[in-house]
Amino acid sequence: MSALHTVRRRADVMGTVASIHVHDDPSLVDPRLVDDAIDAVLAELERLEAMFSTFRPTSEISRVNRGELDLVDCSPEVIDVVDACTWLEHASGGAFDIRARGRLDPAGFVKGWAAERASRLLVEHGLEHWYLGVGGDIVVHGRPAGRDCWTIAIADPTKRSAVITGITVTGGAVATSGTAERGGHLWDASGVDADTWASVTVIGPSLTWADAFATTACAMGPGGLDWVSQFDEYQAFAVTHQGTLVNTRAA
Repeated sequence: MSALHTVRRRADVMGTVASIHVHDDPSLVDPRLVDDAIDAVLAELERLEAMFSTFRPTSEISRVNRGELDLVDCSPEVIDVVDACTWLEHASGGAFDIRARGRLDPAGFVKGWAAERASRLLVEHGLEHWYLGVGGDIVVHGRPAGRDCWTIAIADPTKRSAVITGITVTGGAVATSGTAERGGHLWDASGVDADTWASVTVIGPSLTWADAFATTACAMGPGGLDWVSQFDEYQAFAVTHQGTLVNTRAA
């Protein structure tokens, strides 16, 4: 492979920041195609945000919560997400619950699902080597410029702007749920703040499920990491409020 370049784009989407890095060979890929691909990803994230946001009164989720729209009349994407969340609720014994606080709120599932869905547009545009991060959720494809693997820094939720560890991946996804990105926003099945872990990180082939499992493990508390370990292709580690790393086997 000849000399590589990196194209980076950041944008505010889904209540957080999306970061797209493309590392394809410029002699093989037209830069205009790269721009088109990135624009398509950001447009898809915006489309899904408009559909799912609980902060936008015009979203389908907000309309369902106000009783203006029946769930069965929602877009196929909304029905698919609610179905997946219903499965996750049963699989977690109720620890994951999109109705836990008295209204429909699939935010604990949608961010990773939407990022993974949007990332497929990069492949559809013919790009091979890229990284997409949305608010602490990351999916990678191919290889970074001049290297064999991607190195992902995991934020230390107990120290502002600090990194607690780094991991290397050659593909798939890394998702972190906790307080580092958005502050306290997780609750257990009873509606009480989930505070066993400062953060939980899950690594696996799908960002949809890595993110969902990280959120669920945070809500489950002490048994969360063991719960993730039943899914063979996924591994988890957590950070305590004292700044200690705990991996799946040690949980």
